[in-house]
Amino acid sequence: MPITRFMARILAGFSLACLNAHAAPNLADVFELSLRNDAEIAAAEAQWRASQEAAPQALSALLPQLSARATYRPTTQEVGTAQGDNASSYDNRSASLSLSQVIYDRRAFLALDQADSRVAGAELDWRLAQQNLILRVTQAYTEVLFAQDAVRLAAAKKQAIAEQREQAEHMHRGGVGTVTDIQEAQARHDLAAAEEINARNVQRIKRQALFKLTGQWLDEVAPLAASLSMNAPEPDDPDAWRAEARNQAIEVRLAEKSLEIARNDLEQARSLNLPVLSMVGDSSWQKDTDSGYSKSNLSYIGVQASLPILTGGRIDSVTRETLARMDQAARLRAKASADSELRSAEAFFMLKDSIERSRALTQAVRSSEIALDAAKIGLDVGYRTSVDVLNAQQQVFAARKDLLQQRYNFIIARLQLKAAIGALSQDDIHSMTPWLTP
Repeated sequence: MPITRFMARILAGFSLACLNAHAAPNLADVFELSLRNDAEIAAAEAQWRASQEAAPQALSALLPQLSARATYRPTTQEVGTAQGDNASSYDNRSASLSLSQVIYDRRAFLALDQADSRVAGAELDWRLAQQNLILRVTQAYTEVLFAQDAVRLAAAKKQAIAEQREQAEHMHRGGVGTVTDIQEAQARHDLAAAEEINARNVQRIKRQALFKLTGQWLDEVAPLAASLSMNAPEPDDPDAWRAEARNQAIEVRLAEKSLEIARNDLEQARSLNLPVLSMVGDSSWQKDTDSGYSKSNLSYIGVQASLPILTGGRIDSVTRETLARMDQAARLRAKASADSELRSAEAFFMLKDSIERSRALTQAVRSSEIALDAAKIGLDVGYRTSVDVLNAQQQVFAARKDLLQQRYNFIIARLQLKAAIGALSQDDIHSMTPWLTP
């Protein structure tokens, strides 16, 4: 028996409370909360359950149909004659049982095949909804982490500039600095303070987005480990990923099911002018209690055939309509294939780009830190200015922020690439747990 959404929320809250007693929730924990709370995934699940009924409904048209009917009619009759009015009353009572069983109805058999296609399509829809939830949760999770990093970097940057301002003031008092150095440092400090305010506001917004998914307010989540293994995709060939996406993407398989259903609709339209053969049976009983009391029983069993002769052009019209819809489905299938190829290529190159840029930015962070140390030494010995130090600090913090962004881009691109070929699952969420610091 499925757990109600109310109970699911209680269990989710209890599990999170137990979790928070030990460590910040990681990506797998956040996904489990979202799986229970997210409205989109709940709606997709309800749609999946509803779609499962297509098969038994289609099958019912091929099974025996039994119906009963009963009638009771009290009647009063008044007849006027030369001798006066004459009134009489009597009752009419009847009951019947009717049975029918399809022997041949091509449309009904085609509808049964189509129901199987619809159920299979519903399964794919459900898988696509799960896949999209994984991407949405991971996107929201990494955005919260990056927002946390941005706040931390903004605060550290403001503190570093404040220290540089104090040094400029000290040097000015010693007669070796200028007012311009102090003013420049103050201006940079004011900008850093504004950046920190903006970063904290963005952090609140990202946490709210995560709350929408999980239904729980998370003060913190497990951050990325300092060491992240950023390996190239396997195979390291965009054409191989495009070829896989062309046929295996869930969107492509959904489009194929839609085309399959459209073909079935066309066959059903063409079968509208075919005969329908059924076995029929009926047993009826009738009694009239008039002045000439009568009672009758009638039973029969036989075969009934029906064949449309004139339909006012409806069959031809329905056939043309289904032909057009089949053409539409075929074109949407081609579009889905092209879109999936494009998504796989974008994810592949984004993944490669994040790896290469991370390597370059790692070196850029080292180089900018060395340049900052050199600028500070140069300031102490009189070869560099306070502005040079401030500029060097700006480069250090910009490089650090860009590097963090690329680490998160790598995670998103990695999942998007698997989604592009229809292979993304909850296992991919759990495989990233070692990358997160408890």
